[in-house]
Amino acid sequence: MVNVKNIRKALREIGKLCYERNYLDASGGNISIRDGDKVYVTPRQAGEHHQWLIEEDSIIVTDMCKVPIIGEVDKITREAICHYYIYQAFPDIKAVVHGHPPFMMSFGAAHMDIPAVSEGTRCVISPKIPITNIEESVPGSEQQAVRIVENFKWRRQQDPDCGLICNIPFHGIFSAADDLNSAFLYVEVSETNCKILINRQIMFGNNPSADFSIHHDISREEISSIAESKEVCPTGFAYRDAFGNETKYKSGSTYLQPPGSNLSSELVSKITEEVLKKIKNS
Repeated sequence: MVNVKNIRKALREIGKLCYERNYLDASGGNISIRDGDKVYVTPRQAGEHHQWLIEEDSIIVTDMCKVPIIGEVDKITREAICHYYIYQAFPDIKAVVHGHPPFMMSFGAAHMDIPAVSEGTRCVISPKIPITNIEESVPGSEQQAVRIVENFKWRRQQDPDCGLICNIPFHGIFSAADDLNSAFLYVEVSETNCKILINRQIMFGNNPSADFSIHHDISREEISSIAESKEVCPTGFAYRDAFGNETKYKSGSTYLQPPGSNLSSELVSKITEEVLKKIKNS
């Protein structure tokens, strides 16, 4: 179980970071975390009244139907309905960010989809599914909440691994993920992606030599392979190791032994396992 103070601290710090990076502003925005059957949500007017320098104790804790556990229901952000609808529709979602990033909002104000042109967006959001707009909606309304959920369901249907983020014309964006860092990441890579699109058009829009096409259509399998540890030397590569010995690299080597050591990898693994057990039980 996550400590209450840690969750509140995380919300406060991400809120401040988003404000500093212009993903939130004084006119609004809201953030929440779901922890089991509880929802931690930022207070209303966190930007207008506090410029996102909110106190941890101002963050309200509720059940899944917005019944307060800690704090007052009237202090909850005015757009909370969107957060709760997302959590109820997607049990795997643990964090939601609603912000006003200006470059993404520029596309929303033109009712334009946002194609992925940065490697970050292609890997983190989706290599093929653009970020789309919901219809214009009354802020904080059930209508808006339903349309966001419908958009996210559509994204999952198109690509089960697709990042959940959408634009709301003239209003802002909603991002949802399985943890707060990822929800923040979706906003950041998407905003950077929009900056690239706008700068590209300003710099090269009328240049016939400009090539905006994607030459390698990256696949999900290739994206997954990014996280795999890769060997950087071929077997037999001669080099001097950390102990100053002339040696040759052996494929699969995972640790170095000091000179004269006869420890096998199996013994090292066993010792490490026992030490970790003792630490865990102490």
